[in-house]
Amino acid sequence: MGKGKHRGGLGAIYEIELLEEEANAFLFGERGKFAPKGVIEGEEGALNQFYYGYEANDPPEKQLSPPLTSKITGISLKRGQRVRLETPGGGGFGKSSERSLEKLNYDLEQGYVTETKDD
Repeated sequence: MGKGKHRGGLGAIYEIELLEEEANAFLFGERGKFAPKGVIEGEEGALNQFYYGYEANDPPEKQLSPPLTSKITGISLKRGQRVRLETPGGGGFGKSSERSLEKLNYDLEQGYVTETKDD
């Protein structure tokens, strides 16, 4: 989600594990190259992320990403492998410096954002 006086909408994470012996899958999405724009000095949201062909306990480097960022067909999966889509959320509205401390703390408490040195 993008920072702003009013933060952008929240994204979502979808992860699907194959329970059958094998299957073919495809992934299509938007916002793989161009993030949702902020408005009136609000910041951009994130880019979407796709991953596929990994198992539950695999390290991140075993998670494959499509070469076209947002689209891939013909993914061959075997039982236990997964596909994952992380959607970006929306861009923010207004200057992030004008967001109230109360709202920032609420976002932290809810896990919508994490504290970083840039905040």
